[in-house]
Amino acid sequence: MQRFQSILQFKKVSCKNCYKCVRNCPVKAIRVHDHQARIIESQCIYCEKCILVCPQDAKEEQNMIPAICNAMENKTQVIASLHPAYLARFGVTGINGIREAMKKLGFADAADAAEGASLMISQYRALFAEQKEPGIMISSACPVIVQLVKKHYPHLLGNLVQSASMMQFHASYLKKKYPKAEIVYVSPCISAMSELRDSGNEVDYVITLEELVQWMKKEGISITEKEPEQIAYRSREIAIADGLTDLLGAVKGIRRLSVSGMEQCREVLEELHPEDFENCFLEMYACSGGCVAGPSFQMKKGHYLADVLAVKNAAFGKDFHREQGDYELPGFELRKNFGYCSAQEQEEVSEEEIRDALAEMGKFSPKDELNCGACGYNTCREKAIAIIQNKAEVAMCIPYMRAKQESYSNKVFNAMPGLLVTVDYNLKIIQMNEAASKLFNMPKKRRLIGKPVSEIMDDYSLASILAFERNLMQDEIYLEDQKCYLDRVMTNDKENKMILCIMKDITKERKHKDQIHNAQIEAARMADKLVEEQLKIVQQIAGLLGETAADTKVAVEKLKNTILLESEEENEKK
Repeated sequence: MQRFQSILQFKKVSCKNCYKCVRNCPVKAIRVHDHQARIIESQCIYCEKCILVCPQDAKEEQNMIPAICNAMENKTQVIASLHPAYLARFGVTGINGIREAMKKLGFADAADAAEGASLMISQYRALFAEQKEPGIMISSACPVIVQLVKKHYPHLLGNLVQSASMMQFHASYLKKKYPKAEIVYVSPCISAMSELRDSGNEVDYVITLEELVQWMKKEGISITEKEPEQIAYRSREIAIADGLTDLLGAVKGIRRLSVSGMEQCREVLEELHPEDFENCFLEMYACSGGCVAGPSFQMKKGHYLADVLAVKNAAFGKDFHREQGDYELPGFELRKNFGYCSAQEQEEVSEEEIRDALAEMGKFSPKDELNCGACGYNTCREKAIAIIQNKAEVAMCIPYMRAKQESYSNKVFNAMPGLLVTVDYNLKIIQMNEAASKLFNMPKKRRLIGKPVSEIMDDYSLASILAFERNLMQDEIYLEDQKCYLDRVMTNDKENKMILCIMKDITKERKHKDQIHNAQIEAARMADKLVEEQLKIVQQIAGLLGETAADTKVAVEKLKNTILLESEEENEKK
C-alpha cells in the first residue's frame, strides 16, 4: 500500500499576493507566511478549490503513478476501479472500451466502481431499516463531506451514515475476486486519498481521472468503443447529484433531501441541529452537480449537461422509461464507525487581542473596517483572528498596505527639500509637496490641485514634452509674482501618464551670479578707463619729451657752432 505524508500542498512559488486560494477555501485551511501560501492539512477537506484558482499552477499532490508502474514492472497484478464519472470524462457508454485501453497501460483488468455503489446502497437500506430512533442521517459517500464534518463539524459525526464508501466496498469486492491483486482507484478528485488512511481500507493507490487522461496521452493510448454497451446499470447514477437519493428509492418514514455545492452544504450543516429534525436523510456532495462537476471536470467549461446525460444514458439506457437491472453481486456489509471527536481546539481569542490585531491593520473603529475581502477573509475581524492564529499576515490587508504606502510616499514627497509638482497629461496639477505649496499658494492659500499648471508657472516646456514625446527636459524660469528664479527638471512618466517636475529655487545663486557679472562689467569698464588715462599720460609725456628734444637740439647746434667758431679763430692766429 502506498504510504505518503501529504495529500495536497502548494509548491514553493512566488505568490503574487492575490490571495485567491484563501478567498476560495471554504474552511480557510491556508496559512500565509512570508508571502507564501501553505495548506494546513489538519484543517483541509481536499476540495481542491484553492488549486483550481491558483494563477501560479502551484498544485503539488501525491503522485502514485510511479509506484503503480513499479508494481506492474514487478509483475504484480494491478486492478483498476473506476468511479462512474469516467463515463462522462471519456465519453463512453460503459467499461469495455476503457478496459482495453487500461490493459495497454499494464493493468490486469479494470472494473466499474458502480459495482461498489450497488453494495453501498444495499448497506444504506439495511442501516435505514435498523434506524430505531428518529434523527438526521448524512450521507458518507463524498469524502470531502466526510472530511468537512470530521474536521469542522465533529458534533455531527454520529449523524454520518455508518457505511463504508463506494471505493472501499468495490476494493473489498475486487480483493475477493483477485486475492493477490493491488487495487488502484480512479477518482474524479483527490479527496479519495484521505480514505487510504482508514482502518480496514483495501485500496492500494488512488489517482485522478485527469492523471489517467495525461498518462494515456503520454503513452499514446486512446479509447475505442467497438460498439455501445447494451446493459445499463442504475448504480452508475451515483456520479451525479440526486443519484444516491434516486438509487435508495422511497424509504418508509424517512424524508430525503439532496444538497450539492460547498456553500449550500455548509449552510445546511451550520443550520443543522439534529434534535430539531426527525427521520431525515441528507445526500451531500461537495461539488455542485455531483462528481461529474468535480475538479477533473471543472477545466472544461460548458459540458455539464452533456456529462450528466452521458451518465444517465449509461445508467438507464437512452430509453429512460425502461426499467433496468443492477449489478448482481454477493451481499456483504462494510460498516464504518466514524465515532465522535471534538473539533481541533484553537487558542481562545480575546476581544482585546482582536482589537490589537485590528489596530495593526490600521482599523481603530468599525468605520475603518472595510470588509472588502481582498485578503481572502470575509471581514476584517475574521482576518484579525487569523493573524492571532498565525494563519495570516498584516500585510495581506491591501487597503492598509496601500494607505501605508501612500502615507510613506507622501512623507518622503513632502520631506524633500526641493519643489515637487506633478501634472497629468492635460497639464493639470495632481500633487504638490509642502515646499511647492508654500511657494505657490501664497496668494491666500488658494487651492491649486486640479488647476492648470499655467496658473503658477510657464507650461511651454511641459507641453513640449508631450508634443515631442520626450522623456526629460530641463530649463530655467522666472516667477514674476514670487520674484524668484527656478531651475526645472521635468520627467515624463508614461506608465502613469503624468509629468514630474522637480524644481530648485536658484534666486540666490542667480543674484550672486548677476553680482559677479556686474562686477566683471564694472572691472572691465574701470580697466578701459585706466588704459585710456594711461594713454593720455603717455601722450603728455611724449609731448613733453618732444619739446625737450627740440630745445636740446637747438642748444647742441648752438654749442656746436660756438666750438667751430672758436676753432677757426685759433687757426687764423697761427
